[in-house]
Amino acid sequence: MTGKVMKAAFVIKYGGPEVLEIRDTTIPKPNADQILVKVRAIGLNFADVMGRFGVYPGTPQPPFILGLEFSGDVVEVGANVKLFKGGERVMGYSRHGSHAEFVCVNENLATNLPAAMSYEEGASFLVVYLTAYHGIVRLANIRVGEKLLVHAAAGGAGIATVQLGKHLGAEIFGTAGTEEKIEIARKNGAHHVINYNTTDFADEIRRITNNYGVDVVMDAVGGLVYDKGWSLLAQMGRYILYGLAAVAGKGALNKLKAATVMSVMKPIFPVQLMSANKSIFGFNLGTLKGKEGYLKEAALELLKLYDLGVLKPFIGKIFHFNEIVEAHRALQTRQTVGKVVVVH
Repeated sequence: MTGKVMKAAFVIKYGGPEVLEIRDTTIPKPNADQILVKVRAIGLNFADVMGRFGVYPGTPQPPFILGLEFSGDVVEVGANVKLFKGGERVMGYSRHGSHAEFVCVNENLATNLPAAMSYEEGASFLVVYLTAYHGIVRLANIRVGEKLLVHAAAGGAGIATVQLGKHLGAEIFGTAGTEEKIEIARKNGAHHVINYNTTDFADEIRRITNNYGVDVVMDAVGGLVYDKGWSLLAQMGRYILYGLAAVAGKGALNKLKAATVMSVMKPIFPVQLMSANKSIFGFNLGTLKGKEGYLKEAALELLKLYDLGVLKPFIGKIFHFNEIVEAHRALQTRQTVGKVVVVH
């Protein structure tokens, strides 16, 4: 298998969706601890958008194969691999490289696909549900009855957080930008959803909660949204920042623009946290090192909830691999809901 030619989407230079180019390249060979997977479906994430623009931490110099999340079939295993023998249906994530017909990943970064789960669902599961789990379970330790604010509540990670938060007994507040997205967030378990284009979400949450605010914020947007969200935190509140979607839009993006957007976020000094009785956490699963065992255990717990019907990936739109430029454009400009999936 290795040594033959495959199709892959390369970033030929940093920039918008148009910098993606499908090229022929050699199928990679797995090292001793890796598996080679024939990719059936690709899950797009905002990390892919940031990587394409060159502002994601650790992004290589072009040309390189983009891509974080995938599902497919194991076709070859390295000499030291113990978890797979070949032929298994799997889902997984890689630092880069999934925008291709084949990808190599460490065996610990792949998980068996349940029999009832499609390849499209498999490419939509791990990243968003691990994000939700790490944020509201591991970091926030959310409790029954607490109030949870989820920004971008109709996005992939937003829906995952809403579903998991509902299961854990939280009262969920969501923000979204269209009536369609508001309805989707509600159908997935949000109790209150606010259109941030027509209503000040902070004022509305204060009204609904009689000025209590919220106990936990899950924020993948940043920018001005961050300051408002921080002001809503009640005593013992926990703020989870895991993305900066505010820096992406229809236009070009570079490190200067990203820095400009981030500069509007008011700094927090440690001493302030003591008297305010608030906490802030930040995380990036793509740069989390040495925690593969924890992530594997979390994935297995999440799959149990999938088997019970508690968690259900919401796929907003499916593109063919030849349409990967259009898929990136739809995600970047927020034209979609839920997960965007690309299939071969």
